[in-house]
Amino acid sequence: MNAFPNEVIDIVGIGASTLDRFIVVDHFPTGREVQQAISSTTDGGGPVATALATAGKYGSCTTMIDRIGDDMVGRYILEDFHKYNVNTEGIQVDADAKSGTATILVKQKTGERAVFFERATATEPEFLEAHKQLIESAYILHINGRHRKLMRSAMAVAKEVGTIISLDGGAQRYDEDMKPITEASHIVIVARDYAEKYTGTTNLEDACRIIHERGAFIAGVTDGANGSYFVWPDGTSYRCEPFSQATVVDTTGAGDSFHGAFLYMLTKTLCKIADGTNTSTMNETSQSLNAIDLLHSCAHEDLEKAATFASAVAALNTQGIGGRSPLPSLEDIKALIG
Repeated sequence: MNAFPNEVIDIVGIGASTLDRFIVVDHFPTGREVQQAISSTTDGGGPVATALATAGKYGSCTTMIDRIGDDMVGRYILEDFHKYNVNTEGIQVDADAKSGTATILVKQKTGERAVFFERATATEPEFLEAHKQLIESAYILHINGRHRKLMRSAMAVAKEVGTIISLDGGAQRYDEDMKPITEASHIVIVARDYAEKYTGTTNLEDACRIIHERGAFIAGVTDGANGSYFVWPDGTSYRCEPFSQATVVDTTGAGDSFHGAFLYMLTKTLCKIADGTNTSTMNETSQSLNAIDLLHSCAHEDLEKAATFASAVAALNTQGIGGRSPLPSLEDIKALIG
């Protein structure tokens, strides 16, 4: 399954992969009506899947673990992953199953969205020895709570070998079963709604601190156009200002691309630290460092750059329809950051 035999895999993701159909409308229906769509498009979707697509677009070696149907939608999902350099050999295919889809109404004036989704009928993916090997060779395991039986097995492997566990806590996704999963994750970046439910406070700086105190090395809370809050491994707080846009076309991919962009920048830093330690005189010690060890070696400046980069990607991604199609170029990101 390892399509990168000569490289460390940067990020392994576990989650749902979907085909998203976007329809731009003047207003959301409140009852029976006929309304002409302003425009429409199709894009690959799923929170973890889109995070991997984002990281893959910018150069990370990423691979996805999921199970989809052997249908037209499933084939589109795989093709779209390949567009963004996401390895799909960890995706199992059910011959008689339907792949997951979502229909997303986007309000033209505000970019607000209403999501209607149909789950895949494929069975839960099995945790294979090949998946274990992928996680053992990766810097980061990225999850959001889907495929929980497999996810828990994957987390156990990650804990054993020192692979970083990154959790995307999306809005409307928190439940009590997620509490131990959140506490067991090393990077916990969550939406305001998730943070408030998990911590019991509406003060996002306090929420970020509580997430950190409960075990996260990097704690983050995103608040859309209001920016984001972080606490780094040593307990230092950081406020990441937003990159305000004059107009917002669609917010669908903002959070997912934020995660992917942050992890892309983080893995770049981890690689640099690993390369630096491998050339040190203490070669035997340096070779024993795992991803979590490397994470604790990250400078504040590098972590702040990752947050700023993620904020810029998320902001620019709201300028088009879809979660992945509007992802900006590195040149446009650098121009926005200045």
